[in-house]
Amino acid sequence: MLHGILTLLLFQFVGECISKLFMLKIPGAIIGMVLLLLFLMLRKGSFPALDSSVFWLLRYLPLFIIPAAAGIITQFETISNELFAILASLIVGTFLALAFSVKLMDVLISRKERK
Repeated sequence: MLHGILTLLLFQFVGECISKLFMLKIPGAIIGMVLLLLFLMLRKGSFPALDSSVFWLLRYLPLFIIPAAAGIITQFETISNELFAILASLIVGTFLALAFSVKLMDVLISRKERK
């Protein structure tokens, strides 16, 4: 399990380094996740230590929501000032995600029927 956690931390560290080195607006954790995804795609799968670490972290995932909830509480004035923009982006984003999902399912189903 330690090997899996170190792997996750290594990819996050590399992502943070890339983010700082090139002064990107994208958080290093996101870059690290993309790099981990590319690594797992090239490797064509995971390994047991990484799997056990990920399953262990997923058990405690609800605890990671607490800082975000605290941030919402402390930024209530900002959120109330920008409520219209936030709601508009949530509604538009939801419909875009729904439309994309419908189109993707349509393509995948038609591809499966052709085979």
